[in-house]
Amino acid sequence: MKAFSLKILIHLLLLRPFVKLLFGLNLYGKENISNHDNYIIISNHNSHFDILLLFYLLPVKHINKTHPVAAKEYFSKSKIVFQVVNYLFSPVWVSRGEIKANIGFLDELRDKLKKGHNLIIFPEGTRGLPGEMQSFKSCIGKISHEHNDIPIIPVFLSGPERLLPRKSAIPVPLWNNVTISPPQVFEEAAKVITHSLEKTIREFARKEKAVRHKRKPKNTRSIKSVAVLGIDGSGKSTLSKNISLNLSANAKVTLLTDKLQFYKDGKPRKMPPFITEYIRRAIGSYAKNARSLKLYKIPKLIELLLRNSLIAKIKRWHNPDCLVLDGSPILNLTAWSILYKEKLFNEAVCVKAIKILCSRGDDIPPDDPIYTDFPELKKLKKIGLAKFDLPEIVLFLDVDPEIAISRINKRGEKKQVHEKEEKLTKLRSAYLSICKILSDNFDIPTLIIAGDNSIEKTTDTAIDFINIHLKEEKDHEKQKD
Repeated sequence: MKAFSLKILIHLLLLRPFVKLLFGLNLYGKENISNHDNYIIISNHNSHFDILLLFYLLPVKHINKTHPVAAKEYFSKSKIVFQVVNYLFSPVWVSRGEIKANIGFLDELRDKLKKGHNLIIFPEGTRGLPGEMQSFKSCIGKISHEHNDIPIIPVFLSGPERLLPRKSAIPVPLWNNVTISPPQVFEEAAKVITHSLEKTIREFARKEKAVRHKRKPKNTRSIKSVAVLGIDGSGKSTLSKNISLNLSANAKVTLLTDKLQFYKDGKPRKMPPFITEYIRRAIGSYAKNARSLKLYKIPKLIELLLRNSLIAKIKRWHNPDCLVLDGSPILNLTAWSILYKEKLFNEAVCVKAIKILCSRGDDIPPDDPIYTDFPELKKLKKIGLAKFDLPEIVLFLDVDPEIAISRINKRGEKKQVHEKEEKLTKLRSAYLSICKILSDNFDIPTLIIAGDNSIEKTTDTAIDFINIHLKEEKDHEKQKD
């Protein structure tokens, strides 16, 4: 127990302050590692300082159960250095010959994972030239394929290649940036996994380089979002899923509905959700059980804020080709105001509300009546939460409220407080108004789809509309280039 305590104390009282205070550190995505118990960290590798940065990320309880893969030949040159590194980091020691042959040390990696321990692997196999990535070795793909229940957490390090580059013995105080990707799990073959992980790290490297040079790279693309709107019982969730499956035949698609889902090659893919997603689901469940609209209002607002936060996280971390939204936080928030302040609901108010919520309301004076009529807008703007994303394409699945209620009744589940024909009639009217507003005032392609057709025909109609506008957007981007 003394050895355990001393080791942890050295990390907390010596190594971590050394890293933070002397060299400086920016962490991006810390939540992607802090709430997981078993994982494999992979990272680019340019410096022996890399391992100090990666251990800095670990929850304290994981320091003793996390093992980096380290080159035995290099550290065994000095007996003292070898013993210190062995004590502080408990590495899986590997020789260069084993790395080239992919043998021997893999059994030890498997054994660590079976015991519930974590690994840190540098898939390049050795330190490269400063700022230059080498091709990944195949061992990371093999390990991930064999243990596909254990997520891989890609980490990109920027700074160590200048702070303590190869062939340098003295570190230079320079700031470091550490980007932690959400955990990834794979079901593909080992070679595909290796290629995918290398591509992820290289993408982080490209973005970091672009930021450093303060210019936008030419190949940066925008992620298109498609929002499917509809009252409860309209079938919008089914339509959203069908759209995602269809589009994923030729693209990477993320579906944000009651549950975050990922699609590729025309089928769903396994992917651990963000921590924000767990919180959102819990609050969403609480809102569904509210007994009145008054009690429903706050938890639903929080759920929509978290949903909007997820949109930003998805775009940053997963970089899909298309994002399909079962509902839209900003448009749902606007439409639902009709249930709370029906007399104030009109086209002019909706235009102002949408502008304020997506940070385009600079032309709206602070004393505008909308801030008095809807104080929530003023509060959201004041605390910096009026940063909602507007979707690029909007579909509204229009279903008669009487039919929607009939479908809801057939579910045999407890109804939500708003699932009444009167309220769904008001929401339907609000969404129809918003569709017109988006088309007239925000130049957003909007389609109203009759909900009395078969789901197959409805899906085909939606896909045709989406593809037309995605093609138009691609043609427009080509003309700009």
